Amino acid sequence: MIFPRIALAPVGLVVAGLACSSGAAPPPLDGGHTSGDSGHGGSGSGSGSSDSGPSAFYSPTGCSYTVSPAASQGYTALALDDGTSAGAASTATPLRVRLGLGGDVTEGKPGYADPTTTAVLTWETTGANHAAKVRFGTSAGSMGTVQTGYVWTLPPVSTLGGSPTYMHEVHVCGLTPATTYYYQVGGGASGSEIWSATQTFTTIASSGSVTVGIGGDSRNSSMVWQVANEHMKAKNIDAMLFTGDLTLLGDAETDYVNFLDAIWQTADGGPFLTLGQTLFLTVAGNHEYEGDTGASAGPTYAQWLSAFAMPGSGPYAKSFGSFNLGTGHFIYIEDNELANLPAGSDNPQVDAQLAWLKADLMAANADRTKHPFVFVMNHRGLFSTSYHAADPDVLQARSTLAPIFAQYKVDAVFNGHDHEYERTVPIVPGSPVTGDPTPMTGGTTYVICAGVGAQPYAVGQGTQSWRAVKVPFGSAATAPDAAAEAAYLGVYQTLTLSGTQAVLTAYGLTSAGPDPVIDTVTLSH
Repeated sequence: MIFPRIALAPVGLVVAGLACSSGAAPPPLDGGHTSGDSGHGGSGSGSGSSDSGPSAFYSPTGCSYTVSPAASQGYTALALDDGTSAGAASTATPLRVRLGLGGDVTEGKPGYADPTTTAVLTWETTGANHAAKVRFGTSAGSMGTVQTGYVWTLPPVSTLGGSPTYMHEVHVCGLTPATTYYYQVGGGASGSEIWSATQTFTTIASSGSVTVGIGGDSRNSSMVWQVANEHMKAKNIDAMLFTGDLTLLGDAETDYVNFLDAIWQTADGGPFLTLGQTLFLTVAGNHEYEGDTGASAGPTYAQWLSAFAMPGSGPYAKSFGSFNLGTGHFIYIEDNELANLPAGSDNPQVDAQLAWLKADLMAANADRTKHPFVFVMNHRGLFSTSYHAADPDVLQARSTLAPIFAQYKVDAVFNGHDHEYERTVPIVPGSPVTGDPTPMTGGTTYVICAGVGAQPYAVGQGTQSWRAVKVPFGSAATAPDAAAEAAYLGVYQTLTLSGTQAVLTAYGLTSAGPDPVIDTVTLSH
């Protein structure tokens, strides 16, 4: 199946005479946190790091947290919205508007990330300006609330050439759960504002059923990625969890343009798909990371850090965090450094990640009455039969993370990296941890679901006592289901949380649908 390549045209709207907020935010309720303490908590959280950015650089109005971009994120020309002219529509029209999440990463702390009441809008322009505003309301005709944000420039990777990327971001708090908001982003001087086309998003419900879409590894085909997003949108997902490797080249802005355009809007300005409409929460994969190290990350890692809004602030922002959706507590942890850390060496980011992870899991276990399920998302498939099953970095990530997940009784772990679908039975690490795991009632279920654009990998042959399901796709199709598997463009899944039940359903992605179910399992508490 050949999919047409999308070429997006900027769509802008000039609106005059808007009364905007001043941008002078009140002090955050918790007193804020500097990038030295990072809001991460625990030992080794980066306290006193020379890599920290400006203290409390951005204090979003009405939010109980602050934002302090770190020097390691590669941002330059940081500036708050100052109400000056946005410039010409040709360079100031907002592009590729994204819906993300901000907040603190310590559960129970004022400002802890809350997708029921908080949203972050991030976008690009082709020219530099200080316009960073969002106007919104509960109907297209009542977008009277205006919130201000900040801007930065991401320099191009010198080896690739190209132009700087001009980024804009606004954090909005105090929203009503399960409510649809209409919004435009942009801004500029009063009387000559430039705004995006109108989009909508719906905040997560604070009670009742919640469904998230899960996928990873788009990297090779933005058109398959587009189809997957269309099909997940049709399933009315409330949020999307992405396990990494969005692009093939993590330092190429053209790749981000291609993959984000494909899920934003069509060339004629509509319809909008999931980008900017559906909450997008992600971790970095190895293709975003490309071997840079976090605390001294170069432009490659900074490209991903710029692309998406995730909770956290300070030196290790976005490398780990958590949030609650429905009756589930979701943790994300970026595994690149801990998977590639030489034996016996010390790394402050890994120390911070693991100290935070254990503290968060301990708090999550104390909160099981309200959020009975605990889930983790990281990139590398910790238990696989496929291409990367025995890679040294994968085994090292398994050795570090799997014992922690077992100790704190994590219900399920969602991974990517191997381009296929696999699910274990509930397991605990074996002895040695790098060997086969042990099936055990009450153990952790590990799921690899990676194939929303990446080329297919074969799955291991034979049976394993710890493996429940393994399904390849496309050219990696195998008997006895080769005919059906060959028709799949990839794989994706949904997770529906309702009270003490969590239903995981995996699909073989087809060009037109309906997508066949390739696996389903119910977890209960």
